[in-house]
Amino acid sequence: MSGLILGGLHSSSGKTVVTSMLLAAFAKQGRRVQPFKAGPDFIDPAFHSLFCDRPSRNLDFWLMGGERAVKAEALLYTRACPGIIEGVMGIFDGWSPLSDSESTMHLARLLHWPIVLVVPCAKAGRSLAAALRGFIAEAGEGRIVGVILNQVSGDSHRDYLEQAIKPLGIPVLGALPQDSLIEWPERHLGLQAAQEGDFPLADDLAKFALEHLDVEALWKLTQSGESGRFSELGKPKSEQRSLRVAVARDEAFHFYYPANLDALQVLPFSPLHDKVLPEKIDAVVFGGGFPEVFAEELSANRALMAEVVAAAESGLPMLAECGGLMYLSEALGMEGQSFPMCGLLPGAVEMTKSLQNFGYCESSSGVKGHEFHYSRWLGEEQNANAWQVAKRRTGSSREEGFRIHNIQATYVHSLWAEERLMKKTL
Repeated sequence: MSGLILGGLHSSSGKTVVTSMLLAAFAKQGRRVQPFKAGPDFIDPAFHSLFCDRPSRNLDFWLMGGERAVKAEALLYTRACPGIIEGVMGIFDGWSPLSDSESTMHLARLLHWPIVLVVPCAKAGRSLAAALRGFIAEAGEGRIVGVILNQVSGDSHRDYLEQAIKPLGIPVLGALPQDSLIEWPERHLGLQAAQEGDFPLADDLAKFALEHLDVEALWKLTQSGESGRFSELGKPKSEQRSLRVAVARDEAFHFYYPANLDALQVLPFSPLHDKVLPEKIDAVVFGGGFPEVFAEELSANRALMAEVVAAAESGLPMLAECGGLMYLSEALGMEGQSFPMCGLLPGAVEMTKSLQNFGYCESSSGVKGHEFHYSRWLGEEQNANAWQVAKRRTGSSREEGFRIHNIQATYVHSLWAEERLMKKTL
């Protein structure tokens, strides 16, 4: 098990862009690597997979149940190649404000992988060295092995920063200029989704990486890590795929953890573009995404909605998470307009200007998950009946989600592919 972690001083430091650049460069060189994302995230892993030949896996202590499961997942997927983890927020940001538990640093200690910091420096001077000195001291000896300077304003700025950092004894492994190629658009949940945007070609991104990063030095760092035997951690997951599940996958619906799809025969379909559901299916899954961005188009595809309603009325099991809940509701309201949806969930959903019920949570049935959405189901207070959901941080709880016969709709994202959850949902 070997790999490298790309961390940041804080969110929006450029970790996703740098990770994608490096994956593109390694792919161009014929070097195989397994990408990972620390924490609960759907958007950043999609960029990893866009520039790599394999799905990016999430490593999350809360959702996966602790260190043992996280380590087993990392070991399983780095048996044949090194891994690269894109960190979450700043490297010390985790569950507690008083420790780095469940942070990127926690992962580094668990896996014994080195950290390269991606440092935004568009307006930085010598004070950057003082900030880095604090990070190095907090991390401990040998944890942070290099930095990548992001958004330098020119050669003289880069040289100045390199001189300021030199006394710290860690190498500068790249300096990225301000360039439209790596200035990717953002919106309310982070970067604009890879499934939607007009993003750089892999070859162009690889060329940019080879010009501005020390790709060879970074590749050597991926060889660092801890040896181990998989037998010490558990057996590989079953590859049996008995359930034929129609999974909504298009520009509007694409928030899925690969671990949830591993054991399924996935039959993708598009609520945006298709008129019928796949044939001979055992269940339907609607994941999260951005249905609000495509509300008008989704509402206009009445043929597919009629298929979904007919399938539900026939007893076909359905699971809907977040964006899927929005799609199954009566209507989606935004900017003074209302767009009719499937109507399987009583009440409409409206978009909001602030996050709703954000963060980790746990249901009354023991399901651990997280919420991350800018919408609210207006029928929740009167109709929620799926389970009690308690916030991890505060312990406050509410009745959440909707369950009726064969349908479960919820705002909670979870690893529902576990056997105990599959029996409750699919």
